[in-house]
Amino acid sequence: MSDDVAAWAAQFATAAAMVDVARFGSGHVNDTYLVTDEAGNRYVMQSVNRRAFRRPDHVMENILRVTAAMAAQVPDPRRRLTLVPTRSGNWWLEGQDGQCLRMYDFIDGSCELTTPVSLDEFAAVGRAFGDFLVQMAAIPPDQLHVTIEGFHDEPRYISRLKAAVAADPLGRVSEMTKDIELALSYEAISHDFDATTMPLRVTHNDAKVSNVLFDAVTRQPLCVVDLDTVQPGYCVNDFGDAIRSGASTAPEDEADLSRVSFSLDLFAAFTEGYLAACGDVLEPVEIANLRQGARAMTLETSLRFLTDYIEGDVYYRIAYPHHNRDRARNQMTLLQDIDRHWDAMGRLISGSINRF
Repeated sequence: MSDDVAAWAAQFATAAAMVDVARFGSGHVNDTYLVTDEAGNRYVMQSVNRRAFRRPDHVMENILRVTAAMAAQVPDPRRRLTLVPTRSGNWWLEGQDGQCLRMYDFIDGSCELTTPVSLDEFAAVGRAFGDFLVQMAAIPPDQLHVTIEGFHDEPRYISRLKAAVAADPLGRVSEMTKDIELALSYEAISHDFDATTMPLRVTHNDAKVSNVLFDAVTRQPLCVVDLDTVQPGYCVNDFGDAIRSGASTAPEDEADLSRVSFSLDLFAAFTEGYLAACGDVLEPVEIANLRQGARAMTLETSLRFLTDYIEGDVYYRIAYPHHNRDRARNQMTLLQDIDRHWDAMGRLISGSINRF
């Protein structure tokens, strides 16, 4: 590990002197490190990606409000994120090259799930994000910064794809003609929420399975993590992103598309868990749009992977040259299967809400 990273870690107020820093986690955007001090305490340090977040100070101000709301409602420190201040008393560190670094207490005995998950596990993920929505009701949405403008603006992603296709900076459009045509065939549904009457809430905006920490022994959810994208939004986007990431039979970068399908059983499990936790605070218009959220978020993710591939893999971290291409095709395959289950999804949502 570089001397710079170790020097950054040493500036946080750990309980004892820092002795080790190592790469940690599997996130696409931020650089994450596991820090250990002389007493054996562990911490998670992250460098906020300035390409994704142009105002890291706004990200951190949001996180301060969110973690304070969690602390006021959840006394158990294993069930919430706790920021570690710097030795100078600040809540984040500004590096000389523009980095923004923060540190959390590591939650001992926790684990991260990866897809595919069991029905019980996915129901628990649903409860976790439902609980998060209820906890965030303590924060008026207008008190948070919008950290990424137009984050779930599907027409914007359609426009960006068209611009990338027109520019074709790396000559990749010719190999992606069918993929582009299929993506653009969904342009009409990208406008599903243009005139919505759904209320703005404080939402997570990256509600995937891996952003819920579980107890490694009991396999019960502890807390929602990765709070960078928390900002005002619609609850259906969180619901939809969780379905996109967890109700698939394969991880989002599975290249063998024969393995990729939409699991109605997993959808039902998540829906029951989510509505059990927050169904009584949702408005009818939000419940009516839950399945549209699943479709919109799967389309959005496919568009973002496809556009990034055409633009030259400038946003998402990749493990091999065609990684974003495979991700885009994976998500579009999932979207088509969601369409095939559309009516059944509606029936399951109605059945779940009637039980709570």
